[in-house]
Amino acid sequence: MALAQNDAAIEQARLYQQAIPPVSIGVDANGTALAETESTSSDDDSFGAQQILKNQERARTVVVSGGASAFYTSNVGLTRRGEREDAFAVADAAINWSPRIGKDLEASVSFHASLFRYDKTPELDFENLGFGAGIVWNPPRLPGVGLFARYDFTELLGRNGRQILMDHSLTIGAQKFFALGRSHGISAGVTGVVGLADPGVAQRDQIGALINYHLQLTRKLDTDIFYRPALHFYPDAGRVDFNQIFSLNLRYRFTEWAELIASFSYGANRSDHSVFDYNVLSAGGGAGVNIRF
Repeated sequence: MALAQNDAAIEQARLYQQAIPPVSIGVDANGTALAETESTSSDDDSFGAQQILKNQERARTVVVSGGASAFYTSNVGLTRRGEREDAFAVADAAINWSPRIGKDLEASVSFHASLFRYDKTPELDFENLGFGAGIVWNPPRLPGVGLFARYDFTELLGRNGRQILMDHSLTIGAQKFFALGRSHGISAGVTGVVGLADPGVAQRDQIGALINYHLQLTRKLDTDIFYRPALHFYPDAGRVDFNQIFSLNLRYRFTEWAELIASFSYGANRSDHSVFDYNVLSAGGGAGVNIRF
């Protein structure tokens, strides 16, 4: 029973990070700072003028962020049979430093912490602590292309502070942005991940792709449609999974430092060990703040 609970907490933490965007603007799921967009830096429509002005401003390389959210899940245990509905709350905080170390090169160092609490299944409660460091290179001859490498350390702690997972991962990948107009565009990319985990049965390597469509609906409201297929390899368990995630997210920005977000996601996992097959729907939302300096 304890092993099953640990597996569910580990998979829920990984699924949440990949499927649901953070409620703190300006950072990704790992607390890594994202580039400021025209929609967050100004309320007018002079996109070209905004970009020129932004290039003259002092770069803000530190982001301190926090948020709180609540979600419904159709399959809290991520099981093949006997699915149980539940609701869970998440509180998170992160700090990220992203110094520019060259004209087309940027580094990133981040720390994050999250608290997960379930309504009907408190035995799955856990805390997520992490550290990450990476580098992004934008080749000058390849506009819109980003090449990146990143190391992440994650520790999951269950009830009473017991350790559920200690995970090290190295990620490399490439991403390309295609502008479709002044208010929308598509990002597509590929990633590869090598992991080292304790317990060993949770260790996994990954090969995946991603595609994201972003649409700026108004000056303060935007939406993202995201799809990510990936192969997960569990060497210690002798297992290979094909995992798919689809999500639809709406984000409303009150100011440059405060926002609301609503999210819907669907996850499907198919394994050569059919006991690990599952389908799950999640929906919810939250509020977030951040400070850049």
